[in-house]
Amino acid sequence: MRTTARQLLFSAVTAAALVGCKQDDAETLAPPSHDVAASLARFSDCSDLRDYATRSFLEYAVQAKYGYGYMLEDSVAGAESDSSAPSADGGSSGPRDYSSTNNQEVGVDEADLVKTDGNYLYVVQPQGELTIVKSWPAAETAVVGRLDIGGYPSSMFLKGDRAVIFSSVYSYDGLDGATVPSDFSGTRLTIVDVTDRTAPVIQREIDLEGYMTTGRMINDDVYVVLQSYTNAPSALWELIWGATPVELPAMDWSGTEEDQEAIRQSARELLYPRVKEIVDAMPIEDLLPAKYDHLPGEVVDAEPMLTCGDVYHNEGVSYPSILSVVNVNLESDNADSDGSDVAATGLMADGWNVYASENNLYVAQTSYWWWWGYGDLDLETHIHRFALDGADTTYEASNKVTGWIKDQFSMSEYDGYLRVATTDIDWWWGSGATDDAAEPANNVFVLNAGSETMEKVGEVRGIAPNEQIYASRFLGDRGYIVTFRQVDPLFTLDLSDPTAPKVVGELKIPGYSSYLHPIGEDYLLAVGMAGTESGDITGFAVNLFDVSDPTAPSQKDQLIVESDNWSYSESLWNHLAFTFHRNVLSVPMYTYDWDEATGEWDGFSGLLAVKVDTESGLTEAGRVSHEDLVAESRCLYETYGTPSEGSASDSSDGGAADTDPSYDPCADYYWYAWMKRSVAIENYVYSISDYGIKVNDAENPSTEVARVLFWPGAAAR
Repeated sequence: MRTTARQLLFSAVTAAALVGCKQDDAETLAPPSHDVAASLARFSDCSDLRDYATRSFLEYAVQAKYGYGYMLEDSVAGAESDSSAPSADGGSSGPRDYSSTNNQEVGVDEADLVKTDGNYLYVVQPQGELTIVKSWPAAETAVVGRLDIGGYPSSMFLKGDRAVIFSSVYSYDGLDGATVPSDFSGTRLTIVDVTDRTAPVIQREIDLEGYMTTGRMINDDVYVVLQSYTNAPSALWELIWGATPVELPAMDWSGTEEDQEAIRQSARELLYPRVKEIVDAMPIEDLLPAKYDHLPGEVVDAEPMLTCGDVYHNEGVSYPSILSVVNVNLESDNADSDGSDVAATGLMADGWNVYASENNLYVAQTSYWWWWGYGDLDLETHIHRFALDGADTTYEASNKVTGWIKDQFSMSEYDGYLRVATTDIDWWWGSGATDDAAEPANNVFVLNAGSETMEKVGEVRGIAPNEQIYASRFLGDRGYIVTFRQVDPLFTLDLSDPTAPKVVGELKIPGYSSYLHPIGEDYLLAVGMAGTESGDITGFAVNLFDVSDPTAPSQKDQLIVESDNWSYSESLWNHLAFTFHRNVLSVPMYTYDWDEATGEWDGFSGLLAVKVDTESGLTEAGRVSHEDLVAESRCLYETYGTPSEGSASDSSDGGAADTDPSYDPCADYYWYAWMKRSVAIENYVYSISDYGIKVNDAENPSTEVARVLFWPGAAAR
């Protein structure tokens, strides 16, 4: 989906683009429908794909002229965490148990920026480094290996002695003379052999056009969901905004919607032959994402990541971006691969919410992604199921439900059924819409996951009218949703009969919960924000709910992090920042308070540890600050661009000091250590910030047993 052909396109089509008359043979095109069927069809060939892209770019042009241009600019680019698993060695030298990534489903690993096998921690750094830390015995925690992987790493998987790291890559600066476009941007999969933890070795790099939405690993199969955007050709802009644009009818903004749509339709008829000519002149490579599969430093040519026949589409006109499900098997011969083990299937559409069971991957798209900025916005969600089978992963079925989903926890597959929680209120403007005359509310639908159409077999509608869903969790035959407007109702659902799901209990408390975590079958541990009866939010809160009787859920205890100004945690929106092990919860914590002693505002960025007892409730075990690590380290900003050198060189601050001598990127709040994750190994908690790691007693965090600096050597400040 490269853009290098745009200059060629301009010279080829400018003459036609500047003609302002309506051609007699212009095809009459209907406006895009908002009532779109969920089922997908495969493009029969590249001509079929071009026709679809033509319609899409045509609607872009109409939107840019008469709609909401910001949508065009934004969309066209340049389970349980407590693993109790044995050590990797399987012997007495390793720890007895340790936490794993807080995955939604057992057996489905989720990509994260920290992984552990108990004996070692593997941390991807935004500076472009994989840092390997010996983590057992706890008192001997130390950095033992570093690997410069380039790009901007964000997450990884670990499988035995092999790791795969996901990075954003914005150019091919490291491949001199490569026959790839200089403006390439996408996602790099770096496959690393970590057999020798002190000297990890890159085996292979796979560069894929597109931005990573999420990743899952099941056994040896890695599945990556990518979003690839197609740049609108320059000639398309010339049609609308060029020096001599096509003469299109003026919009009467005081007219009725019907009158305005008639004007848009006239514009479509005028623009269609020009847009078709532009798209027909585009190389097919500009419409499909490419891959570059190579050994470290190897120069390679582009290969298609998808063929036209690998791509599906719905019946409506959506943005000409492609959502790809890519599979890479980690047991293939990564050291000398011909790329044949990289397989993909695609969908010409946008979509960000992804959920995976061990057998299926579901992509959920809200109707916002095929709404062009005018006409009604019907709130519904399309759900597409891909059967996971390694390189043979295929699209199988789709259906749609009323309302929008919030996140991956809005979906859950169990016993052959997919349960889906939706809200009838949109997230942007707070307006509500349903497919009937009822008040906007919240819903739970049950779909037959194994059928060809994923038909709906059960539903419960009208939950908490005029409120929005803030959290969902489906666990076996039970379901839980949290809605919020002024107070926080926790609803319990009986899902034992898929054809007749029902709400069986409700608990109202001030504030809200944004993530629900099971403790056995009878309790839920939740993080959220505390509040008042009038709906004011007061600070970060941990809640313990007793759901042993689903008809009468109760709040067992609540712990509120008091703060003068605010308290916040990444765990509120990212479940991967939530670690629960041996009845201790640890989460990143940020507060901002007035210090009476200094007369100044003081911020805390560290780790909060909470003891959880289903009988006695919640107790703050303590907090771990990394402020002293900052004082002992180089300024984080000095590490950018020199990941493998550690403290061996004095990198610049990126040029800011050259233009502003008074600029100090290491002053004030820039020096706070940003807490990222925590890992529990036996009875120790490892807090991981951007500056380093501290190892503390999990139940008494004031007891520190080890510390690690990622960037040792204090900077002058």
